Amino acid sequence: MTKPSQSHKAIRFVALYARVLKMLGSDRKLGWTLAGANVTLAMAMFAEPILFGLVIDTLARASLDDPSAIWPSLRPLLLTWVGFGLFTIICGAIIALFADRLSHRRRHIVLRDYFEHVLQLPLAQQADTHSGRLMKIMLQGTDSLWWLWLSFFRDHLAAAVSLIVLVPVALYINWRLALVLIVLCIIFVALTNFILRKTQHLQQQVEGHHSDFAEQASDTLGNIALVQSFARIEHEVSALKNISQRVLGAQMPVLSWWALVNVLTRSSTTLSILCIVALGAWLFTQGLTTVGAIVTFISFSGMVIMRLEQMIGFIHRLAMDAPRLQEFFHVLDTEPSIHDSPDSVDPGRLRGAIAFENVTFAYDQKNPAVNNLSFTLKPGTTVALVGASGAGKSTALSLLYRAFDPQSGRITVDGQDIRQLQLSALRNNIGVVFQEALLFNRSITENLKVGLPDATEAQLRQACASAQALDFILQHPQGFETKIGERGRALSGGERQRLSIARVLLKNPPILILDEATSALDSATETKLLQALDAVTKDRSTLVIAHRLATIRRADSILVMDHGAIVESGTFDELYALGGRFTQLVKEQFTDTSGRFIS
Repeated sequence: MTKPSQSHKAIRFVALYARVLKMLGSDRKLGWTLAGANVTLAMAMFAEPILFGLVIDTLARASLDDPSAIWPSLRPLLLTWVGFGLFTIICGAIIALFADRLSHRRRHIVLRDYFEHVLQLPLAQQADTHSGRLMKIMLQGTDSLWWLWLSFFRDHLAAAVSLIVLVPVALYINWRLALVLIVLCIIFVALTNFILRKTQHLQQQVEGHHSDFAEQASDTLGNIALVQSFARIEHEVSALKNISQRVLGAQMPVLSWWALVNVLTRSSTTLSILCIVALGAWLFTQGLTTVGAIVTFISFSGMVIMRLEQMIGFIHRLAMDAPRLQEFFHVLDTEPSIHDSPDSVDPGRLRGAIAFENVTFAYDQKNPAVNNLSFTLKPGTTVALVGASGAGKSTALSLLYRAFDPQSGRITVDGQDIRQLQLSALRNNIGVVFQEALLFNRSITENLKVGLPDATEAQLRQACASAQALDFILQHPQGFETKIGERGRALSGGERQRLSIARVLLKNPPILILDEATSALDSATETKLLQALDAVTKDRSTLVIAHRLATIRRADSILVMDHGAIVESGTFDELYALGGRFTQLVKEQFTDTSGRFIS
């Protein structure tokens, strides 16, 4: 998954905002209802300045000899004013309430959808994007969506409708005074468009630096033991400071341009009112308007300025959030390269007959990590893969559970191409113990139940006993409820690995993959664990990757790999007798300093 390209970044604001509104999903009906209420509210709000002007004209026509005579004309205006006022207050409160509920609900729905989408992306598509960056994109993207939904339905739709309705209303009352407001709107539109062109590219840079900052900080905090042990605290802090300086260097010009807009907006309030008063006074002397109309247009100008300020603030915020939303949509629009085919099936529990048929896979499409690989594994047997680091062992087995798909050839389980099986069903049939213990910052119980969510306490204890993990678990005061820290840091390397093995044993899959599963164990624990694994693997198809050859003595078949291909195959004794590469590996591990063979 790569960063969005420049063409992707150049999304128009209107298209971006339309995409935001489309994400209302099942709440779209409520959204339309709120939109209609906003339009009604925006039109009702014009009643106040119009009624204000009519009241002024009514008072101006009143006779000083009989002031009470104005009440028959004034009373309907005041009652109407009260009615519109109550309507706008109640309508505004209802809109605010439901807009809040809508935006908060949709934010959490979209956040969950994003989270699920990222988890479904294959490892190959996530390799170029740091988890810290993905987390930042998720949180800031959903926050931006929440704000846009809330502000659209609570404020800005009404503001936009008010400006649109203003033109015909103002022209109807007095077209000459209306020209002042129309010119004011045109100036603001031109100014805003100018500022957006000036700042859009800079804001893209700002957001890119923010993402770099999140990635750097997350990477540092996730490796704090490394940072402290190598005395890199000052270096890492300095790196964050440099990114922070780049953020400020790009952000300050953007802030300066928008500060200019704010100054012009405030000064325009005074200028527009002065223009309306001056023009209105001249028109009044010519008999072309009334005092009430002048008062109405003064109120209109205040309303227009307020609405323009709202729109400017909205556009400013949208300009700031646009890069975040574009990053968010870029991730959300990334199609998983590995997914269920339309005719994929759930095979249930598999027997575990595995076949690699001329399988080739390259990470860069050029240099194969696995090259024309072919071998078979009968149900209930064990095949071990050995070879130097980078020989393609882990890559080959990751193809089995479809972390990647090969460029050519195919892999079958029980005669079925794994690409025709549902991903979840395939992976439910496979248990993997990785070389690096992958654990959550949760309790031991929660980590174990990843393998079997409904496991009983008896099943947990049995799996842990088989993995030689029960003793150290019970030594903790909280036992199975002990929190093990981020990535299991509260445990030793051997303890983490034993939990990983127990987790897979609890899952009880028909296919077992052990990728250097005993590399973090001491010799005594490894011996006990291998005895337990012998019993566990009898009825499973087991694939083992091991550098320590003592762990694979009893494997049914051993495949020696080099540069992604099998160069030797056979049992332990058969391969040793060949005198080839495997023999050399055995001699390196089973001879003492004097060169004598250790049995």
